[in-house]
Amino acid sequence: MDKRAELSSLAHSPPSEAELVHRLYDAVMDNSLWPEMISELMEYIERARASSLDADGHQFEGLVKHFQRAMKLSESFVELQEKHSTLDGVMNALALGVSVYDHAGKRIYANAAAKQGVLGHSSLIQLRRSGETRQAEPIGQELLPVLLNIAGQEIALVSASAVQPRMLPANVAYVALALPESPTYTLETIQRRFYLSSSEMKLLEAFYEWRNLREAAGNCGLTYESARTYLKRIYSKTGVNDQARLMALFDVNPVSLISGDVQVRAPQIDVRNTLTLKDGRLLEYFALGPEDGHTVLHFDALTGVTVDLIGAPQVYDEMLRDLGLRIIVPCRPGTFRSDFKRLSGLTGFTPDILELLDRFGADKATLLSQAFGSCSALAFAASAPDRVERVVLCAPSYPRHEPANWRSKDVFYIISGVIGRRAPALMKAIIPYLMRSVTQNTSKYLERHIARSNCAADIAVLSSPTLQKRIPEMLALRSMNGTDGLVQENFLNTHGWDFDLGAIAAPVHILQGALDNVSDPVGSVKLAGALPNARLHLFSELGQYLLFSEWPWVFELCAGGAPAELSTASEVPSQHLDDRVSSTTV
Repeated sequence: MDKRAELSSLAHSPPSEAELVHRLYDAVMDNSLWPEMISELMEYIERARASSLDADGHQFEGLVKHFQRAMKLSESFVELQEKHSTLDGVMNALALGVSVYDHAGKRIYANAAAKQGVLGHSSLIQLRRSGETRQAEPIGQELLPVLLNIAGQEIALVSASAVQPRMLPANVAYVALALPESPTYTLETIQRRFYLSSSEMKLLEAFYEWRNLREAAGNCGLTYESARTYLKRIYSKTGVNDQARLMALFDVNPVSLISGDVQVRAPQIDVRNTLTLKDGRLLEYFALGPEDGHTVLHFDALTGVTVDLIGAPQVYDEMLRDLGLRIIVPCRPGTFRSDFKRLSGLTGFTPDILELLDRFGADKATLLSQAFGSCSALAFAASAPDRVERVVLCAPSYPRHEPANWRSKDVFYIISGVIGRRAPALMKAIIPYLMRSVTQNTSKYLERHIARSNCAADIAVLSSPTLQKRIPEMLALRSMNGTDGLVQENFLNTHGWDFDLGAIAAPVHILQGALDNVSDPVGSVKLAGALPNARLHLFSELGQYLLFSEWPWVFELCAGGAPAELSTASEVPSQHLDDRVSSTTV
């Protein structure tokens, strides 16, 4: 019986501790078992609560120890994976058909696009026999690639020494590359790679077809000025600055892809900074934008890649300068290079932020948050109301609300929002292990999110090869000083609300996707109702990850503007929302 069948057969009976331990070590080796593992863990916790036992008591000590041991095993497993790395990262990032062959011509790897397309042949000999062959132009001093034409599609066959040789194992001799068979696939790939919104994608598709912005605008039902705004945002997100380079993202051939012509420009801006606080601790922060710009404090979610200042500062820099904004990301105690400090509540971070604002001479700041980061943003807004101009919360987490369908929510929500309330000691043991598991196999983690999502916009974000690459990199940076900071942050998000929402004087904009399966829309309704001056904007086709694709106009909102996109917020509450709410402005 396989593991999933075993879990399913026991689903109707509460698991014992021994069964949970057994599944935990299964999950060390196979991260795809995490949803079932968490479900069974919650059954165990619920049974403990029903037995009137203390949910934070001694009955969980054994499980805590096993989670700690599992993390050590997971760390060893990751080290082994890193030493014996595969081609998956490289292949997934290319977003085109890829087959890899050994020195005998045997195929040893093929991605999904290759297996479904003309690269479906099992050996190099079969591939050569299927197409018409010609030599291509040299790439610098590298070996000449061979171009094959199979059924009208061009394939580049390249020696392994011409494709980033340090990243390929010694048994690889040749790599075959094929462009996607249809322009639609290429468009979807670009959308996933650069987190383009549906409106931006619609314009880009028309612009690619007509090669004229006025024609494209007319076909999309946009004014020329609106089309120019969208195009400027597309330039920012893709890292290109003219029409020719933008079209090259579509028109690239396999050989030019090898030469790296279409790769996004490497970051040239150093955004990482540190501040020595009055008590001697080090506070790291990321900063980007004009020094005299209005300060935006960004409180990101757990992975820290929503507004990725470290990975792609050039994407945001021009727009921040146009809007006159300076975005600053303060790193919470124990994360990145910020020294750890034991906090009893979320407002314990406020003195550090005030010192940071004083460092920049900023009397007031706008607060921008994503998901769980909203807890810290609200804590600062309530504890330092005279220093806050406005607050923009994207898909906020509101732990005082627990949806009835929490079992169908994202794993991270269940761990932080449900287990965190019922068994905080157990959550503290789970978080480090989960972080290691996500780093170990990011693709399975994202696949789980996709499987649970019914939001096309979220699925496009979660399918991005950029996100798959950046999550483990950022988690590694975030936990470089250990996991105490991550554990404390998650604990305080549910147990550290030591402030009064009624003390928040600044206007608050809540941007909520109706299809969010992490931050429940009803929670946003309740949060808006608890704030003195809040507006809830509900977007019918967006979900948890709206800031990934909508950040350009969200930045405009942070600057005090009234972006047109706000008008697309639903005037009628989603069917998922509480019947007591009669409009999207609370």
